[in-house]
Amino acid sequence: MRVTSLVVLSGFLHQTLAAPNPPEIDKRALQTKCNADNLYNSFIDRRYSASASAFCSSYIKPTITATTTVTTTVPAAKAKRDFAVTTYAPARLSSACSCILTATPPATTVQTTVIATVKPSGSCSAPTPVVKNGGFESGSLAPWALTEVTPPLPAYEQYLSVGVTSPGYGGSKNAFTVKDSAASSYVEVDLSQHNLTVCAGSQYQFAAQFYMTDAQAVPSPQTYVLVYVDGNLIASSNASDARGPPIAWLPLSGQFIAASETVSLTVKFIATDYLTVEWGLDNVVVTNI
Repeated sequence: MRVTSLVVLSGFLHQTLAAPNPPEIDKRALQTKCNADNLYNSFIDRRYSASASAFCSSYIKPTITATTTVTTTVPAAKAKRDFAVTTYAPARLSSACSCILTATPPATTVQTTVIATVKPSGSCSAPTPVVKNGGFESGSLAPWALTEVTPPLPAYEQYLSVGVTSPGYGGSKNAFTVKDSAASSYVEVDLSQHNLTVCAGSQYQFAAQFYMTDAQAVPSPQTYVLVYVDGNLIASSNASDARGPPIAWLPLSGQFIAASETVSLTVKFIATDYLTVEWGLDNVVVTNI
């Protein structure tokens, strides 16, 4: 007779082995003394011992708690005698299995792997340079925008000139300049770049070169260059920076922490008290530090 599984064992017995909801292994009383009943004798029969061992190894694993049922039907001619259909209680199955196994099978381990993406501290995927056309070498303002001009253009364009001119800082090709030739009572020109891509929570350094001159014999405290990020002042010129001709380029710098993944940068040029003022801006850079 060919034996391939515990089904043959059931066929030999011509019975159903049912273990309704067996408890966990630590609640089973694994026997040290074996009951030589029909179930145990069938398990140790050399014709079925391999199938019985496989069944028992699975049955008494700590993680197996579901109902175990083995059912088969064999032709009457192959049955040596007609046994009554029998249901074995979990205790009898546990007892017989514990007797034929040399050791309690190891518990089945279910392992769950969680893969998390952690952004390393200090890493940044923001493109560089943060400020585009910071040296105005393209010859145009874009992507800069004039967000405030007082006195307004074009009504006062004969008195106020705003745009990219040559030369720039250190002999470079271009710079942004503002010239008020009418000594207006109030001048304000705001130059902005919006939606600069940065890393939220990271610290940045603003740096640029600028100049400002006026017609006063001494530096005027009414001439300013102010730098804002998202409406917060991060850098400003000194009163002594307002010099008469010739032009003298000076550094301007400040720091900020990005509150979000995009920020707005605005440079304000402001003068009051009827001054004839000229400003220049070049080499605008924002770097992650």
